[in-house]
Amino acid sequence: MTAEPFTPVESAAVAAASAADDARRRLPRWLERLELLVRIDSGVDAPAGREKVAGLLAEWAEEIGCDVDLIPGAGGSTVTARLTGDGDPRIVLLGHHDTVFPAGSAAQMGFAVRDGRAHGPGVADMKGGLLLGLAALEALAGGERHFAAIDFVSVSDEETRPTGPPDGFERIRGADACLVLECARENGDLVYQRKAQASLTLVARGRGAHAGTHPERGRSALLALCREAMRVDSLNDDRPGLTVTVGTFHAGTHFATVPDHAEADVDVRAWDADDVGWALGQVRDTGVHDGVSFDVGRLSRWPGMAPTAASLALLETAEALGPRLATPVGRRRTGGSSDGCCTAAAGIPTLDGLGPIGGHDHSPDEYIDIDSWPARCGLLAGVISAVPGAAAPEQAAQTSATDEGGAT
Repeated sequence: MTAEPFTPVESAAVAAASAADDARRRLPRWLERLELLVRIDSGVDAPAGREKVAGLLAEWAEEIGCDVDLIPGAGGSTVTARLTGDGDPRIVLLGHHDTVFPAGSAAQMGFAVRDGRAHGPGVADMKGGLLLGLAALEALAGGERHFAAIDFVSVSDEETRPTGPPDGFERIRGADACLVLECARENGDLVYQRKAQASLTLVARGRGAHAGTHPERGRSALLALCREAMRVDSLNDDRPGLTVTVGTFHAGTHFATVPDHAEADVDVRAWDADDVGWALGQVRDTGVHDGVSFDVGRLSRWPGMAPTAASLALLETAEALGPRLATPVGRRRTGGSSDGCCTAAAGIPTLDGLGPIGGHDHSPDEYIDIDSWPARCGLLAGVISAVPGAAAPEQAAQTSATDEGGAT
């Protein structure tokens, strides 16, 4: 008797269960590697550390059987590792090995396992996700390879790059799916949509004067920019999901001098890129201040990650696999940015949050849930197995879900 053919979810569930079992057996080794990575500073001021982490990722990918390249760039090396198969789809596993923590954090904070959680700088954002991606590759390498290629890509400057796609993006373009290895949210949610974002520096130039003898001759750039900062703040929620945040403010050189120069960095985010553009125009439309002029010193933009029918199909597959792996899987949209925004903007169906469950990113309490590791590895492998070939760019679909403010 001929067996009925697998549906995509049933077929993916087989791969997911196998990968989860494989990850469970190999978990102690992956935790040792996680500790090794976390104990290496790889922030913006640790270029040697970023290269060391890149080298280790490349070494471990080669052990799995991947063809590996290290692509040099302004921010350091991008790791690209390809596992080839005999099927049709090409899938990208995308992450970054830089962190937000300054040099010395690895020694100060260290690595610790407490109450089933691994703690340390960068453990969730996103060294844990990178290793989970390699663990899924290792599991899939030992079975039937129903894919043309899986490209593991880790960039070195996601946390600091002001705009534009990562180095090596031409190798990503044209993929049938991109699965971003940021950690799942604390409740297991995946990220299917991200806001468009822009930032600029608003510069005020006034006239300096002695604060004691002739303050009336001065024109305070500080006070003028303060008024503009309050005006900018009032733009919040003028459009759906719009946030406008004055993040930094610098002015003055001495307590006895009327400040002749002031700068403020402004962050703008919204679900619709047109609303970001509208807000930028409002920020730049400064009022009239006697003797103080304004201009923009820096402007950068980041695309949003809008859902498509193809990316929602990936999400629905993950949601169907969750109960079979006994791991919670929901959906979330967020104000934070990731390199998944660049792949989505290039027309690649993109789903984010495929790393282990974790939380408290960018803080001393950053963690991943160790118990989630096997199931989330299985989830990633299952979604990979469900990707069809020849995916086409699609128009963004309209969906609703829980909002979450936050940033990468």
